[in-house]
Amino acid sequence: MDSIECAAEALDRLCKHHPQVTDLIATGVVPRLVKLLADSSSSINLQKRVLECLGYVISGSDDETDVAVDAGLLPGLLVALESKSEALCQSALWNASNVAAGSHSQVYALLDSGLLKPIVRILMDDQESTSSRREACWTILNLTKMVSGDAKVAQALTEGRCVEALSAALLIPDPKVKELAVSGITNVLEWKPPEGSEADEFALTILQSASGAQNLRAVRDSPHVYDENIKTRCQGLLTRYFPDCSRRARV
Repeated sequence: MDSIECAAEALDRLCKHHPQVTDLIATGVVPRLVKLLADSSSSINLQKRVLECLGYVISGSDDETDVAVDAGLLPGLLVALESKSEALCQSALWNASNVAAGSHSQVYALLDSGLLKPIVRILMDDQESTSSRREACWTILNLTKMVSGDAKVAQALTEGRCVEALSAALLIPDPKVKELAVSGITNVLEWKPPEGSEADEFALTILQSASGAQNLRAVRDSPHVYDENIKTRCQGLLTRYFPDCSRRARV
């Protein structure tokens, strides 16, 4: 382990025991951490340590998160997502999810960075681990919380195939992913577009073409889904938006 890796490991341990984000930012180390993350010559171990440290920063206030975003965190996350290390990829997704839960300016920065495309790809890829797909679904869910009243976010999600990804996520054999997907679909369908806009119908049309109704029914009727709340929510969406598909099949 070289001196930089040793320093990053020491900083990570320090943050774990003394998580004062303001003190970390005050050292001026954040831009250096971001640079190390984005450097393709950095080792996987170093990038993991760096992401751990940056995770403390973006878990703080919006102002503290801005420090990391302004330093170039998002392009660095793109580099991490291209890694063959599953642990590094999951850490990058976790960081992206935190940014997606931030301010409008942070969400816009995430959308402009190009991160949405690989996040959607991971969620829709059956070859990816369930843990990675769960983190990707968290990110998309957080973005859907910004949809209401924000045409830019709504357009990015529809054009970025997030609706299709959420529909596909309903079939992932993981209770938490199903819960996240149902919440995301609900947010998208409940979006209130500007008066005279047909964007809400557009989202519904996308979901229909992505087998959304069939997948909601599959969750509702599955003997392997034990959360009755999730089944009830699926039934509610079917009744409201897909009445022709809401009836249960006769036995």
